[in-house]
Parts: sequence; structure tokens; C-alpha cells
Amino acid sequence: MRTGQEVVFGLWCRLTGHDPFDFGVEELEAFLARPQVDELAQTSYAVLLHAGVTVAKRDSLPLERWLGAVRAVAQVSA
Repeated sequence: MRTGQEVVFGLWCRLTGHDPFDFGVEELEAFLARPQVDELAQTSYAVLLHAGVTVAKRDSLPLERWLGAVRAVAQVSA
């Protein structure tokens, strides 16, 4: 079973068109160490996907914008 952080990384790669196997150990550790990853990892996959699709632009999905979209979806759902 994958951790929430691994799910976030995998979905980010999918939404941006990056191959997760192109990332070295240090790059992956740096990605997972970003503070937004922990908060995103606590979010359901459906919300992550919806928010990610909403804010992704070609090969770019800034974690800050993704988290902002997740928070907006959560407010609407509440």
C-alpha cells in the first residue's frame, strides 16, 4: 500500500506528465519534504484529482496552487 505522500507524488507526476522514475532519490526526498505534501496527503484522492485537474497547466502544477484548490473544494463541501 502506498503512503499518502506517495499518492500525492504519483498523481502530481500523472497530472504534469512527468515520469516518476526520472526522479532521483534526492529529488524525490526534496519533493516529499515540501510542507504542502503532508497536507495534500491527508486529502481524499477524488478531491486531489479534481483540484489538480483544475489548476494544472501543461507540465506545471505548483503545490501551493494545488493546496489552495483543495482548500477551496473542502470549503464548498463543508
